[in-house]
Amino acid sequence: MKRSHLFALLFTLSLSLLSGCKKEKGFVNPGDYLGGGGSGEIASSADDVTNDVKENFLDKDFSDLSAHTSTNGAITVEPTNEVYSITTSGTYLFSGKYGGILLGANNLTLHLIFDGVEIETTNGIALNGSDFKNAEIIVTLIDQNTIVSTAEDKNAIHIKGKLSFNGMGTLSITSKGKNAIKVSKELMIVDCSLNLFAKNHAISALSISASNCTIQVLSAGKDGINAECNDETTTFTTTEGYVYLNEVNYSCITAGDGIQADTVVYIHGGTYNIQTNGVFVTKESMEEYNLSEDDFRFIKNGNEYQKVASDSFGRNTLYALAQGCKGIKVGEIEYPDPSDDNNEITVYDGEYSIIIEAGTFTINSTDDAIHANSGNLSVNGGTFTISTCDDAFTSDVLTKITGGDITILKSYEGIEGAYVEITGGTIKVTSQDDGINAASDDTNIIEHIIISGGNVYVDASGDGIDSNGTILISGGETYVAGPTSNMDCSIDSDRGTVITGGYLFAVGPLGMVETPAKNSTQYVVSFALNKSIAAETNISLTDENGKSILTFKTPKTCQSVIISCPELALGKTYQIYGGDSRLCEFTISQIITTVGSSGGIGNPGGNTPGGPGGPGGGFGGPGGR
Repeated sequence: MKRSHLFALLFTLSLSLLSGCKKEKGFVNPGDYLGGGGSGEIASSADDVTNDVKENFLDKDFSDLSAHTSTNGAITVEPTNEVYSITTSGTYLFSGKYGGILLGANNLTLHLIFDGVEIETTNGIALNGSDFKNAEIIVTLIDQNTIVSTAEDKNAIHIKGKLSFNGMGTLSITSKGKNAIKVSKELMIVDCSLNLFAKNHAISALSISASNCTIQVLSAGKDGINAECNDETTTFTTTEGYVYLNEVNYSCITAGDGIQADTVVYIHGGTYNIQTNGVFVTKESMEEYNLSEDDFRFIKNGNEYQKVASDSFGRNTLYALAQGCKGIKVGEIEYPDPSDDNNEITVYDGEYSIIIEAGTFTINSTDDAIHANSGNLSVNGGTFTISTCDDAFTSDVLTKITGGDITILKSYEGIEGAYVEITGGTIKVTSQDDGINAASDDTNIIEHIIISGGNVYVDASGDGIDSNGTILISGGETYVAGPTSNMDCSIDSDRGTVITGGYLFAVGPLGMVETPAKNSTQYVVSFALNKSIAAETNISLTDENGKSILTFKTPKTCQSVIISCPELALGKTYQIYGGDSRLCEFTISQIITTVGSSGGIGNPGGNTPGGPGGPGGGFGGPGGR
């Protein structure tokens, strides 16, 4: 979004109106005077550290844990209303009702078998290992098991050590006081099913690994899954603060984040149904929730909250989220520092990563859907359906998509990062502001967007594709329906847009049009009308024989059309049609051809109307080629 160009825009439009917007050799878009058609810069790919990070998780093996379910040699514990205390390592079989289980010594190695267990406590921790350290516990689940803790400010399960769940049974945990599961070291979950209700986090541990299991968070007042580094950790690490999920069936309804990790989230397959329900507050609650002025970015529109630009003016009441409630998030490490006035230092490192290899994701979030803070986001596969009041995919460094089927039904901004690189996949973006955006607060970064493959469809109310640095389109198919407002455009770059390959079909308003740079190596035509092309019109590029090359059904009114494709050739003549009306005819004589007419579809400037040579494609699918 370029608001700094407002004065230049008004000046240019004034000149255009005085001249009647007509030129003997074609119509020149007013926005071209704002930087379009300049030299531009060719971006090079950013360093992708996610492959190095991924190496730390490729050898994860759950087979030993999955097989460790034997009841041989188990000590049978008779049901009791009292708390059963364990002080000796071994295998224990529980079946029936209990008042609680207490670990009564350090360094216990335990195999606890739950076969139809019911634990209910009103004044303590149900499975309590909070007073003794270095426990290593495997809980094997057989049949249906339940834990209910109504104790105030107590976790239902609290272990200082390692905890694992396996077996083919189910454990349902209700914690009305605090977290459902709290583990000071690693938590592993294999094969079994967990149903969780928690006042705070459903699961909280130093690191969390799960495979071939089902985790259902029925309700959580904070995060569904939460992995936090130790307080003394001050550098990036892959040994703690991570969440690793392999073929997990995960669903959650949370007031906090669906999945949160301090360092890495790695997902390989599974099904993820994530819903976060944020709580909005006014500035009267700023101190109570430790919020800043910048957090207040939402307005209330009927019964819904809508994010607005940071430089919006004239808003009577602005709202902020009381706490983060993102779908999937990696956050940077923060640790206390007595020398700092805020007593807190943030460790920034580009290695913080969200890596998604495969899976089916349905995310409905009040906050960002998938957010890599101070790091990188890599999507290599999977099917995504996303609705969010904020950004759908966002990172502070590199957002890279190499594959997958992504549908963003609702977002403030669709795909964002300091660097955005798309090499594959099918991506459909609907956004309230920019569809794809490259932006950063780091002045050492020259932002870029690179599209070298895949099928990309953008329907944006702000800029369709917007980079504070450069844009490079070198492959794939990119279809952009930009805004109807003249304050934005379909393609917007501060340092130039370069086209070297692929297919580009971008439509939008006339006011801020930017034509790709002259050092593009693939031919580009920039066409404009003074009158609008109606929504749902098939806009087609045809060759001199009337054969359709490329077709796009615009989902909204537009005046500007930018097309680039390998079929455009020097010296060849082409036509652009709107429906059955020929809007213009032009001959490619240079890399950037700017052409148009001051007439609308009903007045094609004297050209003879004719059919476009093929059926039009709809938004969300290429057509005519």
